[in-house]
Formats: sequence, structure tokens, C-alpha cells
Amino acid sequence: MIDIQHLKKTFGENEVLKDISATVNKGQVICIIGPSGSGKSTFLRCLNVLEHPTAGKIVFDGTDLASLKDGKELDQLREKMGMVFQNFNLFPNMNVIENVKLAPMKVKGISEKKLNKKA
Repeated sequence: MIDIQHLKKTFGENEVLKDISATVNKGQVICIIGPSGSGKSTFLRCLNVLEHPTAGKIVFDGTDLASLKDGKELDQLREKMGMVFQNFNLFPNMNVIENVKLAPMKVKGISEKKLNKKA
């Protein structure tokens, strides 16, 4: 479960996220929509702690993500979360499955054979 409480993010005088609160239960699928510049990417970057919120809490598996700094705890968190960036860069010389398998093989050391079974 992810529990978001009064999330706020500002860049200088520009308040991008204003008092966002929500709960996302395990297995629940949500969609975040809005016009360009409305804060969707900033919101997702806060959830993945690529940006630190100005205020509020993001609680995931009992841990307040907003309090995490770069380090081992944050690396362990990111192993449980995934994010596709707006300008994702796939390797053009690889097919989709090869692109998807690359990170778990390199980062987690999972064998290609095991990943092929999952695919």
C-alpha cells in the first residue's frame, strides 16, 4: 500500500503539487491524467524519490519515503518500484524482451534463463 498524505512540491515560488492525499492499495491500478505541465511527472518522481517533496508524507510498506536520503534504503525501495520515463530510451538494436531483461540481469544478477521463464 502507498499512503500519500498532504504532499506538496515547490520549485522556488512555483507550487507544483498542492496538498495531494491518496491511498493506493496493493494490486490496485490507478491512472494519473492531466494536461501538460500539471505536475504528473513531478508527482511520480516524488513517489519514486527521484524528487524529494517539499512537505507531506509518502508511506510505502510502513516507510516514509520522503525521509529517505540516497543510500542503501533508497536502493532497496527502488527494487520494488518501477517507472517508465516520458522519454524512455530503449536500445534500438534489441527487441522488447531483451530490453526488459537487461536491467534485472545487470542490476540484480538474475540469470537470463530465469528471466526467459518469467517472460
